[in-house]
Amino acid sequence: YFFAVAPEAELSADAVNAKGAGEPAEIQDLVEIVERAADPDLELDVELRRTLVVRAGCSIRLFVPIKGRPTPTVTWTKEGGPVPRAVIDSTESYTMLLVPESIRNDTGKYELTLENSAGKKSADIHVRVLDTPGPPINLKPVKIDKESISLQWEMPLVDGGAKITNYIIEKRESTRKAFATVITNCPTTSVRIGDLGEGCEYYFRVSAENEYGIGEAVETTDPIRASQSPCAPESIIPTDITKNSVTGSDIKIEIPVFGRPRPTISWQKNDTALKLTQRINVETTAATAVLNISECTRDDSGVYTILGKNIVGSVTDNIIVKI
Repeated sequence: YFFAVAPEAELSADAVNAKGAGEPAEIQDLVEIVERAADPDLELDVELRRTLVVRAGCSIRLFVPIKGRPTPTVTWTKEGGPVPRAVIDSTESYTMLLVPESIRNDTGKYELTLENSAGKKSADIHVRVLDTPGPPINLKPVKIDKESISLQWEMPLVDGGAKITNYIIEKRESTRKAFATVITNCPTTSVRIGDLGEGCEYYFRVSAENEYGIGEAVETTDPIRASQSPCAPESIIPTDITKNSVTGSDIKIEIPVFGRPRPTISWQKNDTALKLTQRINVETTAATAVLNISECTRDDSGVYTILGKNIVGSVTDNIIVKI
């Protein structure tokens, strides 16, 4: 046991009987008054010892009787971090955490910790919020031809507390603002969308559905063109380095670029993004990427890296420049 020392005090005692009180007897020495410390403790009711299930929009109320001497400090966390949107009320006899209007992201493990000078006590409370699913993840095209596009995705990180039974797929031409539903019954995480216009660009979005409804959608970041099958960027080989690149005057590096969709090109020097100036610039044409360095100096020496990237893959190559 631990003892908390209180201030000192002088004590006296009187004897009392039917005739009255006798003369008081005083204790000669000062007496220290101490309070016995007690380990923190808590009590979870049956509902909180199991997983607490609530419907989205309802409040989450975690009421826990506590005890301990001195009164323990109370800490609530969720998955190791602070509890968002929580209202916490703690006294010497109980603590209560309240989350009003719960949402699917309130699902998880809530940790309660009590601590005082005598010890420490913790307990976990699991909460599941029943809601529509979160958005699917990693939506991407896996096959493209002139009249169709095949999409693939992964299940949402949060299923809303119920099994996902279906996915809804929508499309939008890049020239339009509104999405149109194209598939309402898709039990798998991939789909082929046909009857597309050759050369047209489309955005797609996918929503998951469970017994509580249709959840958030995930949308393709960039438009996808219905065209010949895409291919990754091909190996990058410099085809035109002017002889001036040896003399220290001007440098021109011209590199052919192949791939469908057309790769985006970026440049680096010595593993950092290439800083463009009036002397150093890049050009990108329909078939080539060009690096120009005029009036080169010794500081222009280094390893220049070109990166080509599209939805299918990426390729890099290094060009060593010595001045």
